Amino acid sequence: MKSILFSLLLAAAVSTLSAAGPIRQSKRDHPTKLVHFEVGALITGSGKLRVNVDKQLGGLVYIQLMDRTGRVFFNHTIYADEEFARLNLDLSRLSAKEYTLKVSNGLEMITRDLKIDVVKPVEQTRSVTLL
Repeated sequence: MKSILFSLLLAAAVSTLSAAGPIRQSKRDHPTKLVHFEVGALITGSGKLRVNVDKQLGGLVYIQLMDRTGRVFFNHTIYADEEFARLNLDLSRLSAKEYTLKVSNGLEMITRDLKIDVVKPVEQTRSVTLL
């Protein structure tokens, strides 16, 4: 009787594990291949940096925004199972300096230089002359 009960419990445990499916590895644990990617970047009228990256499946692409001293202000990774990234970065909190946007697949790197200037408002004066 004990052997039958043990066999049933063992069968139930095995069927539960097989129904759960294989254990997936984290997408960060396995190595990836180098992939081709394209980058588009523009600054909108509202002071945001829009970054569009399209890439092939299977590899990683890294996006960084840093100043000239190497201090990183933004860091993002596009993983192997993703084909694109659409990012809107708010630049209003950054001080007026020169920055670099770097996009890389580990071998190739595309850089874009950005310069943030503080625009001082100009007072407009009007004069009216009556004759």
